[in-house]
Amino acid sequence: MNELPKEKKTFLFSDIEGSTRLAQRLGEGYAFVLDRYRAIFSSALGAFHGKVVDTAGDGFFAVFDHPSSAAAFATTLQRAFSAESWVRGIRLKVRIGIHSGEAVAAASGFIGLEVHRASRVCNAAHGGQVLLSEAAVQQLKNQLPKGIDLRFLGAFMLKDFDQAEKIYQLLIPGLHSDFPPPRTTLPIHTIAVMPFRNLSSDPEQVYFCEGIAEEIIISLGKIPDLQVVARASSFALQEKNLDVQEAGRQLNATVILDGSVRKIGKQLRITAELIDTHSGINLWSGRFDRQIEDIFAVQDEIAMNITAALKVKLGSLQMRNISMVQTTNVNAYDYYIRGRRLLNQFSKQSVLYAQQMFDKAISEDDNYALAYSGLADCYAYLYLYDMSTQHNLQLAQQLSLRAIEIDPLLARGHVSRGVAFSLENKFEDSEAAFERAISLDPQLFDAWYWYARVCFVQGKLEKAAHLFETANRVQPEDFQSALLAGQVYADLGLTQKAVEARRRGVAIAEHYLSLNPGDARGYYLGANGLMALGETDKSLQWLQRALTLDPDDAMLLYNAGCIFALAGDKEKAFSTLERAVGAGLKQKGWFENDSNLDSLRSEPRFQALLEKMATVAR
Repeated sequence: MNELPKEKKTFLFSDIEGSTRLAQRLGEGYAFVLDRYRAIFSSALGAFHGKVVDTAGDGFFAVFDHPSSAAAFATTLQRAFSAESWVRGIRLKVRIGIHSGEAVAAASGFIGLEVHRASRVCNAAHGGQVLLSEAAVQQLKNQLPKGIDLRFLGAFMLKDFDQAEKIYQLLIPGLHSDFPPPRTTLPIHTIAVMPFRNLSSDPEQVYFCEGIAEEIIISLGKIPDLQVVARASSFALQEKNLDVQEAGRQLNATVILDGSVRKIGKQLRITAELIDTHSGINLWSGRFDRQIEDIFAVQDEIAMNITAALKVKLGSLQMRNISMVQTTNVNAYDYYIRGRRLLNQFSKQSVLYAQQMFDKAISEDDNYALAYSGLADCYAYLYLYDMSTQHNLQLAQQLSLRAIEIDPLLARGHVSRGVAFSLENKFEDSEAAFERAISLDPQLFDAWYWYARVCFVQGKLEKAAHLFETANRVQPEDFQSALLAGQVYADLGLTQKAVEARRRGVAIAEHYLSLNPGDARGYYLGANGLMALGETDKSLQWLQRALTLDPDDAMLLYNAGCIFALAGDKEKAFSTLERAVGAGLKQKGWFENDSNLDSLRSEPRFQALLEKMATVAR
């Protein structure tokens, strides 16, 4: 049986809110209203190259080639409905939902899951409101009708769908724009935790204040029904003095946690407030006057108050993960927070500094499991990207083992163990460690992400794609997991999925770079996605920006080689790859499986690079 063809389209559903009550109120006059509603819809459709697929009662199902046409059509409709003089002075309230996706083009019209999703987006709207899905917004980019804007409403569970959908509202000047929350079964709040302000006279306390906010981010990130804006994004707004509504708009957050810390000797005064970014209403606030030794209890208390204010239900696993105290030593904790922040920058220099911080944390508390895990990750990074010595390998193994000996329930310790196993190609042990980490903390991004990388190196592409996508759902602001999912889809021959994932990854990177313009990693990973999408000029501009920021980083040079290979410039590809290997990159397994390098594989220089890496093969 031949498979029916699929087409990428934008679907628009509309209907009249309260149509049954309106029909009862108007009696025979309702027929005139319905006819006029249909006439306005049909007469406007042609100008936007749309096509009616189906009608039923007061409902319309139309299809467009691009979401910009659907958005412009929806704008025209709502303005026309608002300007119309309806019988008996009624105000016709039409709700509209827009979604982009693939559907089967059958003789009867379009069918498939994405059509149902578009219908559910419409069902979530209120009369007079136009809602769009994340997929539609990603394609819109800067193609909105003039004067029209978008408002991020949050992530919501649509009826009969398992994953939350990010919902946006079209803002049309002159028309009503303030509506109740979407009509869905459950809102998934997106929270941004801002760096707590330092009210002490000592500027050195800034790290301490930021550490409090960072620990709250980590705790909230363990809750499935909350989406937490990444630290790099929320902290980037620290010096911009934005009001809550603007900060929420820039961060796509529905709520913001703000706070301050005053530290005098061992006395702490911590204030915190949770604010709705749409209304500006204070949802919760608290003040804590405590001794410094109580800082960990205060952080847990703040996290628990947030979940209560947002009516988030916690299971026993989430309760345990939030309240797990790894150390009671404030100095050890402070060093750990600094180390983890440096490690997450993914550059050789930052990792070397992170090592120092983790060492100091352990010297303050030699039973601090998280610090051992962080130090193990440092040695694993150096083994992968700098010096593939037995010394680095053994320390990655020993320190990760020590972390889980101290705390067998520490999910991050099992991730470190999984990474350490992978360095020796002990993939079965590595996968088991990642599975254990996920069972302990299903919201731990690193567990899904590193598990995906290990599967990719083994050629388990279907599994790698699933794991990269799951990692991106856990941490939607991570561009690398989305971009790597796109690459794996391309390797599997799933072209449309590859394009969608890469577009998503590039959009995430672009937003991240608008907040963090000095981050080379965002530029070179985004450049790879752009090149794969055929946006050569923009890709090379981003790559040049990255090389200007950090010209000797091994991972940057490797990605530059991939980008030049995709661009067809073999000489530049080889010269940068040779520099990458010379700078310490020895990821032979990744090198062998990376489809970005397929155009180079038959060249003698490629084989020479493999042989050079074989001396320290994974």
